[in-house]
Amino acid sequence: MSNSRLETYLNEVLVSLGGDAIPVAKEQAMATEHFPCLFKLGTAEYYVIWSVGLDGLVRDDGRVLTFQSLEELHVHAIQHEQKLTQDEIAVYDWDAIERWCNEPTADGIAPGPFLNAWNMVLDVLAAHERSPSLFSRADGQYGDLYTKLFRANNLPAMTIPGAEYYAAWTTAEVDALGQLLRLGLAEIRDQLERGKGI
Repeated sequence: MSNSRLETYLNEVLVSLGGDAIPVAKEQAMATEHFPCLFKLGTAEYYVIWSVGLDGLVRDDGRVLTFQSLEELHVHAIQHEQKLTQDEIAVYDWDAIERWCNEPTADGIAPGPFLNAWNMVLDVLAAHERSPSLFSRADGQYGDLYTKLFRANNLPAMTIPGAEYYAAWTTAEVDALGQLLRLGLAEIRDQLERGKGI
């Protein structure tokens, strides 16, 4: 999922390569799109809606809307005239990330899921955060780590064939990433618990 930090970084890369920044008009045209997501956490599965216009999860009275099934999510979207994309549902396996955090290793770093998780926590916090959380403070300290994780994804639009980037993670970076993702997990867990029963 997209967020302001990722968009800023992408625009910086595009401009550095001689391209043009993503026009605001294009972002505004996408503002009505909503994406169904599945969060796996503990023994539960939470269906949520991520909105391009909100750059975050759909909420009701400040709480994240959670659904017990995809069908329930679709009913809500129809009732509230929220256009859902036809893309495959995005799955966030927070349990897998937590298992890695409990025993962090460089070999176990999954750039795609880890970067998506980082971005999602940023989006979740952006909508309601009144004062900097522990995660936000860690995020502010680890900009270089975010960039390294982003580069390790080797996105086709950003990677010249034959010039793929393979990150070599130091022990300090592994520990820092583990610390940051633990804080992110705590934020996600807190937000989902608050959303129950809506």
